[in-house]
Amino acid sequence: MSEERKLALSRRQFLSLAAATAAGAALAACAPRAPAPSKPEGDEAAPPPAKKEGLKLAYWVFWTQYGDLVEQFRKTEEFAEAFGENEIDIQVGVSQEVFLTNVAAGTPPDVAATSNYINYLSRDVLVPIEDLVANSSIIKPEAFIESNWTGCAYKGVQYGVPANECFVRRGLNYNERMVAEAGLDPDNPPQTWPEVFEWHKKLTKFDATGNVIQIGLDPYDACGGSTGGVDGFFMADSWGFSWFDPEAGKFNFDNEQMAEAFEVMGEFFKHVGPDQMTALRSVEGQGTWGGSFNAEVQAMIIEGYWHPGETVHEKPEVSKLNRCSWAPVPESRRGTKVQYGDGHMVLFFKEGKHPIEAFPVAEFLQTKAACDIIFKTIGWLPALKPYLQETDPSIFPGLDFYFKSVDEATYWGPIVQCEIEDFVGTKTWELRESVYRGEMTGAEAAKELQALCEEEWKAAGYGA
Repeated sequence: MSEERKLALSRRQFLSLAAATAAGAALAACAPRAPAPSKPEGDEAAPPPAKKEGLKLAYWVFWTQYGDLVEQFRKTEEFAEAFGENEIDIQVGVSQEVFLTNVAAGTPPDVAATSNYINYLSRDVLVPIEDLVANSSIIKPEAFIESNWTGCAYKGVQYGVPANECFVRRGLNYNERMVAEAGLDPDNPPQTWPEVFEWHKKLTKFDATGNVIQIGLDPYDACGGSTGGVDGFFMADSWGFSWFDPEAGKFNFDNEQMAEAFEVMGEFFKHVGPDQMTALRSVEGQGTWGGSFNAEVQAMIIEGYWHPGETVHEKPEVSKLNRCSWAPVPESRRGTKVQYGDGHMVLFFKEGKHPIEAFPVAEFLQTKAACDIIFKTIGWLPALKPYLQETDPSIFPGLDFYFKSVDEATYWGPIVQCEIEDFVGTKTWELRESVYRGEMTGAEAAKELQALCEEEWKAAGYGA
């Protein structure tokens, strides 16, 4: 099958509903409550049964924003139906270090949504959930975006359920007012890296003493700097190559595309000045993943579909200025419309106290009540095809682009599982800094990354 044919199939399949859900099927609700027992006849009613003592379940997530959801969850009928007499402790803002430490110590939560899922999928620490899914009246694999569902499996075994934050992750968001004030046309966004760099130069401002006070784009901010996991490897997607072959265990970094990516994206830092960029980031409220965009000191950001909704909730006055278009590609790929679909999941830990009994967490998160709370409060979408089909994309400025991109994308970045994903990310970040600081060329960095990853792969016991 040709590559073009594969891509065409993936575009059609991404949001296509299976026959069971095509006819406007609503989200599965929790199973109906059993009818109340009949009141016994006679003058004296039987005493009420002793209340069954519930279990204490632990659910951890790494997002801090999740704290805005918890109390809303608890107030819903669906939450009460899902957990019954059981109590559930939901911890938010749990760091990756804390997760790894507790898993290593044999004290993980029952269920969790974290980051770097491959750290858990690739180790014997999770409960396979095929039987739980088969017996669930709510979790139906065909109701999910296929790539999200299969991304929760490892070597053919299903361990997770897509939840909380899924959908697509490639788009160039920009502030229309800042763009217009720079003499640029908000209705004609840049398509290629050279065009984005021209915008970057016109949008970057320095004060009288030469200190940067506004930038056009930090290309490594947010999804622009993603190097694997649920957000994919952006540099590889933009330049159109697959960075790792999981079946063969082979890396593909020492190539012209990766070398060019290091050079091209590094120019944005060189124009601002690496130390100047660091200084800008050091100011409170001007961080990455939306902070500097909200503060209107960064005019463009490469982010996923959540950016429009998060901006509405974090800085509504800025959200009104938000526009979104295709993420940039090199001039050689002009016209290519790049997209990537993946997302988060919940996993169940073997050494948790009650991982099986905590499966209703996954079920509750698929209910319309839970999905509505998450979407309306933060702006995140699930991987549920029925819910996505019923979602109004006009609710957040810029969100409609992401929905349209599902049908219009001409290149879908491959979803890759790599067991040394953390290492790859760390070394990529180190080497890209060496390039934009002029300490090595892009070609040298690409070659070095290839060698380092191959060496680590063998050291980790995966290579011969």
